[in-house]
Amino acid sequence: MKDIKHICSALMLLLSTAAMASVDQPQFPELEKNKKYISLKRDYNALVEREDSIQLLITTARELFNTHIDSIQNKNELDNYASHILNLEEQIYEIRLQRSSVIEELTDIEQEYILTHMYASHKQANDSMAEDSATIDSLANSHPMLINNDIVIKSLSKDDYAELQHAQKQDNTMWMLIDEYLDNYGKLQSTADRYNQTSIESVADSLYSNYQRLSDNADLLNMQIDNQWSQILDTKYYSYGYILENKNRYDLLDSSSTDFTAMQQQCAQEDGKYASDAIMHYAIGRPTLIAFERDFALEMGLNNAADSLTTLYNSVKAPEYDLKPISITRRIFIDYKPISIGRTNYYNTSNPVPNIKVYSRGTIYRLLLGTFKNKQPMTLFKGVQPLFIERVENGYTYYAGGYATLKEVEEAQIFLKEKGFKNPEICRWRDGQMENISAAAKKNNKDGVGTSPVGSRYMVVISCDQISDDMRNTISSTAPDKRISRKGAEFAIGTFAKYNEAEKLLSVLKNRYPEISASIVELDIQ
Repeated sequence: MKDIKHICSALMLLLSTAAMASVDQPQFPELEKNKKYISLKRDYNALVEREDSIQLLITTARELFNTHIDSIQNKNELDNYASHILNLEEQIYEIRLQRSSVIEELTDIEQEYILTHMYASHKQANDSMAEDSATIDSLANSHPMLINNDIVIKSLSKDDYAELQHAQKQDNTMWMLIDEYLDNYGKLQSTADRYNQTSIESVADSLYSNYQRLSDNADLLNMQIDNQWSQILDTKYYSYGYILENKNRYDLLDSSSTDFTAMQQQCAQEDGKYASDAIMHYAIGRPTLIAFERDFALEMGLNNAADSLTTLYNSVKAPEYDLKPISITRRIFIDYKPISIGRTNYYNTSNPVPNIKVYSRGTIYRLLLGTFKNKQPMTLFKGVQPLFIERVENGYTYYAGGYATLKEVEEAQIFLKEKGFKNPEICRWRDGQMENISAAAKKNNKDGVGTSPVGSRYMVVISCDQISDDMRNTISSTAPDKRISRKGAEFAIGTFAKYNEAEKLLSVLKNRYPEISASIVELDIQ
């Protein structure tokens, strides 16, 4: 679902999801006699109902998938689940395309109605303003009078005037994008809270996927809001500024430039503090723009437009933009369990040795106790808990314990040897891939390599005053079995047998801590 077509089209679809939230509440009663307008509204409502129904099917399918995923053994069955969900998502995509088209037609009809019917003359505009001054945040009253007049029309080229009309149309729909972002933000916060609270891995995975989808929506909405608002500002300031300059009204031109610069500086000071810089830019910039339009109307003698814009300026309510950024850290649900000695009959027919669980993310160390042709009696394992079993080609393999670090499992290995186990082997699973560390070390010894590797080894060297706890945790999670040692004014991590392992740690450190100086040093081991 992330091909180029979908990504590029997503920006266009953003406007559709909230634009007609109040479609059954007519803002323009006279349009209820327009058959095409009524038909489009019915089409929109039908599309919304279809989308809601399909979204429910998607949610149900995902819940069933997460519930039964552990019991699904057949690849075809997995593929069928995925194909079914993908098909439903494709239907959602097509519905949103249709909704976008319907909304565009509805908006065009409403805009034409405003310009050609409600505000055909100053008298109609004044009457409408008196009767419905609170409607549509006064936008329907003020801006047609400001734009649809001889002064503006004759002062601009045909193309520039068309751009100004388009900018006003965008201005009238900004609230739709803001509402959609706020709705998405609420869902994002709820999803993040539920993700942090759940203790069930399958539920967490589903919530994380939903969190990523909502985060992508938020990013796209931010981009759409910022782009649209920037276009509105650029077009309006250019158009009105061009007219003022041609009419030698430099006082207003200079003061508006000062106000605009101050507004931009305030936005720059607030950047990065909130969840949406785009909404902050709009909330701070909108009153400044309306004040400029009001002063422009007064300067041009457009008194009715100036009065309406004054009313709008005094009543404008900026959207709340001090939203806290939402971020969650991907959780790893690994059940680490140290080895203990208990009853030899702890595992029995009622409580059999569980199958080993392989985690797709993260690192866990276990001790391999042996591989046997047949299942073994529990007395052989002397009451060791926890045990895990794995069916392999030549029989059954038994493992014990679960540790987060190499040091911990090495201590457990010594413990088992003291209890009479001859050769427990250390095995590591990293992101689902298993490596028998003990077997690899034995092979090196057998080949004459010795306990210490010969050839090139690598270290990551960091130049900084100290390593913070956060950086230490980052190093531990990325390279869990590597030591950190101080070398004068530097810290060394390693060594690494493979360059790409050192390179992975280096990349993580540079991305997360751009202020530090770090590099890879190659060592020649003899």
